[in-house]
Amino acid sequence: MNWNKLFGKNGILTPSDREALERLDESTKELRELADRIDRDFPTAGNREARVRELAAAVAERPQDEEAYRQMQIAAAMPSTHQHGFQHREWALGPVNEKIEERLKPQHEICRRVLRRALEQTEAELKKTEDREKKQAADEGYSFSPSGRVIALQQRILGLRNAVAAPVCGEQGYIQSPGHWRERLREWL
Repeated sequence: MNWNKLFGKNGILTPSDREALERLDESTKELRELADRIDRDFPTAGNREARVRELAAAVAERPQDEEAYRQMQIAAAMPSTHQHGFQHREWALGPVNEKIEERLKPQHEICRRVLRRALEQTEAELKKTEDREKKQAADEGYSFSPSGRVIALQQRILGLRNAVAAPVCGEQGYIQSPGHWRERLREWL
């Protein structure tokens, strides 16, 4: 079912909600760049050889490049076994990722607000569609049986209810973050 055709994009993700979410993203830009730098400078055991070779080629082109040489030394000193080759990255990335999560925490309430609006619209559409189909069934003298549209709307409502109720960090039942707002609200962007 084409949900955008049915509901459109207006009224669900408001410009103020989108602006607030984009401000949250902007506040984590430096931290995400740092996380990318750590990811690049602290290779996993599987990427260690390629990183050392890449940096060695850079040093061969520019023998006076002390920064590239220092990065090559760091990459060469990283663990080379797959069993222990990820710890150094996690030690470095852990605090950075925690800070990013902390700054993005307000996104969850905004997402819930947007998803509640989508849920309200979908429930209203379900009621309208069911009433129309029940009236038609009564007028034509047969027992009501939900159409594919009604079933699709019911499934959509279930999905939206689950998305609204998904626990986030700090709430009971939290296991994993429901994801970044761009992913959660992608159909209304």
